[in-house]
Amino acid sequence: MLKKIFILLFLIIAPFNSYAGCDDPIGDGVDYTNCRFSEGQDLEGSYLPNSNLSFSSFILVNFNKSIMMNSILAYGTFSESTFLRANLYEANLQGANFEKSNFTSSNLTRANFTGATLIEVNFTNANLMEADFTSANILNANFEGANLNQATWTDGKKCGQGSIGTCKQ
Repeated sequence: MLKKIFILLFLIIAPFNSYAGCDDPIGDGVDYTNCRFSEGQDLEGSYLPNSNLSFSSFILVNFNKSIMMNSILAYGTFSESTFLRANLYEANLQGANFEKSNFTSSNLTRANFTGATLIEVNFTNANLMEADFTSANILNANFEGANLNQATWTDGKKCGQGSIGTCKQ
């Protein structure tokens, strides 16, 4: 009887994480670490919160209007992908390649871009409040209308209040 109670308690208390293979459908909390997906996929409106996409490849992929908050995209390749109006609140994008990607009107509040490649990225009207760009490679990026209040810039200094479109230290 005690053994049955212990097993029942274990099943109730055990974490219910989702783990996915590279062929599994996208969902909440999946782990696509090291997966390589075909280029040009349309994943608009995908629901990917708390997911692990680290070291994965999503080139020319449409993530528009997707929910990816608290997800890990660290060290992945997302070049020429679109994230229009996507929610990446507190996402870890550290060391990832976003060359020529588009984050127009996205929520990137508290996103970690430390060491990321952000060459020719479009952040027009994005919310980058408290985002961390420490040591990121930013070249010819568009921040027009973007909220950079309290963001940490590439040199490690905080952007001040009123940092819209440019970091005012």
